[in-house]
Amino acid sequence: MMTKMRQLIQRNLLAKVIALVVAIVLWLYVMNEQNPTIEGDFVVPIELTNVPDEYRMTQSVKSAKIYVRGARSNFVSASPNSFKAIADLTGLESGSYDAALRAVMPQGFELVSIEPATVHVELDQIISRNMPVEIVQTGMAGPDVTVAKIEQEYPYVKIEGPASLVNRVAAVVGYIALGGNKEDFSTLTSLNALDAEGRSVSGVEITPVSMQIKVQLARGLAKKVVTVHPVLDGVLPDGLTLGDVTVVPLKIEVAGSAETLEKIVSIDTAKVLLSNFTAEGKHTIKSELLLPKGVTVTNPEVSLTVEVRARND
Repeated sequence: MMTKMRQLIQRNLLAKVIALVVAIVLWLYVMNEQNPTIEGDFVVPIELTNVPDEYRMTQSVKSAKIYVRGARSNFVSASPNSFKAIADLTGLESGSYDAALRAVMPQGFELVSIEPATVHVELDQIISRNMPVEIVQTGMAGPDVTVAKIEQEYPYVKIEGPASLVNRVAAVVGYIALGGNKEDFSTLTSLNALDAEGRSVSGVEITPVSMQIKVQLARGLAKKVVTVHPVLDGVLPDGLTLGDVTVVPLKIEVAGSAETLEKIVSIDTAKVLLSNFTAEGKHTIKSELLLPKGVTVTNPEVSLTVEVRARND
């Protein structure tokens, strides 16, 4: 039995092998004609992985185009959602970076290219600072009435946001409208973050965002606008020299008896020790006003900026 089968297989063996090869070639030809290798592209959103915590992240582009090569049948069966463009941000800190994009695709596809090849990202660390609140009056109180005292619910508030924005904040301000009031009153004021030029800084969070203000009014007091005089004491450390010194506000309105105010042309700040400034740059601090007896002011605190420069001699 086995002999007959062996003889059957070996009969015309060469012809059978040739027929098999021809069949395979014909099959490959037909498959290539019916399912050729083609190229195509997919537009996919860029995915950022391992974004560091406590950072604000911005990116230059949101999507990328992946060019791939594969059999036509693969394109028919593939889902666009199975193609991805990924940028890994592992180990990055504050700054600007061009992160390489990596393509992820289903089996059976070959990557031709990805555009763009990189995505520009900027990382900005989220920080917070405590800042004093400045209360600014608008309008005028009633006739023969002046502001004797302003009490605010909180002396300091917290500002939080990207470091580049938080560091721009020079003051947190609340506005109160006197509106012709003749009696003491309370009001709820919203707080605003302002830069050194007095422009609003958006993108930072203030906590609390508003506070209660109590305004005490007084009668029979005269008013006068006087200059604020910054008082500096001591000397700077070796190698440093004093630059510009500015105070905000430069002029303030004080109240008191007419006789007392007649003698006043300026109000001194508390002494600022120059020995405390040990590095170059502009240093901004809060300083109390030294008010003479019988003189009141709405806000007894001013902002003092001292510029320290390197000595060139």
